[in-house]
Amino acid sequence: MRKNRSFKVAPFDSSTDTIISYFLGGFSIIFIILSIIKSIVSKGHVERVYGVLLASSFVMSITGIVFGIIGYKAEEGSMFGKRISIVISAVAFVISGIFLLKGM
Repeated sequence: MRKNRSFKVAPFDSSTDTIISYFLGGFSIIFIILSIIKSIVSKGHVERVYGVLLASSFVMSITGIVFGIIGYKAEEGSMFGKRISIVISAVAFVISGIFLLKGM
């Protein structure tokens, strides 16, 4: 039997760009949850700080998607983890975008 010498197995380590994407997406979702809870508690009368939190959540989710795509192209790490990091940031992007458009 002839072996395929060009086949490589990547180590199970995770790409640093994927980890950054996880953190940005996670913090973005935390900011969204904090803004929603504050809005419910105050019955819609919130300070400008919570609008800034949603805007920063929007920017962080875009940055998380960019880092997720960069990490997706890296050789190290599992494909499942890379896809999940992009999905987390994309969900945060959609939710924060909806709330920003609704607030305008």
